[in-house]
Amino acid sequence: MLKLVLPIAAVVALLAAPEWAWGVTQDDALDGVLAAEDAAGAIFIRRLSDGAEWTGGGARVDQRFLPASTFKIPNSLIILETGTVTDPERQVLPWDGVERSPGWDDEQTLRTAFVRSAFWAYQHWAREVGHDEMSARVAGLGYGNGDIGPADEVATFWLNGALEISAREQVDFLHRLHGRELPFRADVQEQVITLMRHRWGDGWMLRAKTGWAIRDEPNHGWYVGWLEADDDVWLFAVNVDLDYETREGALRTRVARNALIAVGAPVPAIED
Repeated sequence: MLKLVLPIAAVVALLAAPEWAWGVTQDDALDGVLAAEDAAGAIFIRRLSDGAEWTGGGARVDQRFLPASTFKIPNSLIILETGTVTDPERQVLPWDGVERSPGWDDEQTLRTAFVRSAFWAYQHWAREVGHDEMSARVAGLGYGNGDIGPADEVATFWLNGALEISAREQVDFLHRLHGRELPFRADVQEQVITLMRHRWGDGWMLRAKTGWAIRDEPNHGWYVGWLEADDDVWLFAVNVDLDYETREGALRTRVARNALIAVGAPVPAIED
């Protein structure tokens, strides 16, 4: 049997593989980003070109939380795939007349509801999809624990129900969406990827969604998506504890921006 004997120097080089080595995960490399903000949370980043990964927050990257409004990404896929909405740009849902907040208190298309995070519109569409269909779709998607709970939670399961997902699982899901590998029609995946456009400029595009679970204690917030720039893609998920009283929602995007900078991504100004 032929044995390959590596010099000591080569072994050391392999053990100290650079960040760009294929599939290398640098656990806790982003702890300093959270510490700089005095934030409790988790960060997970994956560079698409080589599979390199960086984490922050220790075991929390694999701890599951309510997805809150980040579920609008898979929810939009399901709403379009089932024909509940057929045109995300022009099909209008009339305002239900309940006063909540500027931007929400208006008629909505799927696009405006996604951008404004108009939860009531998504609740309406989720009821139209129906519990059985929604349950089967979410279970087959490989999204977090895949559990939407009982029928009476069909319009709330992502806000205060059974569905939970980790930062790592958010990135895994986004990775498959970016690759158009989810169990949905190709045109549906393209439509949702278009909905996700958050910021863009010359040579770059940020596709993302925020979320804020205000019914958990402590509150937690999400910022998930990917940055396209310099012929590469950085998929990311940030989950941080938030204080509803201070309304410090910008912490989510600030942590994401600083984390992307820390791993060498060509980051534009992306803060809200």
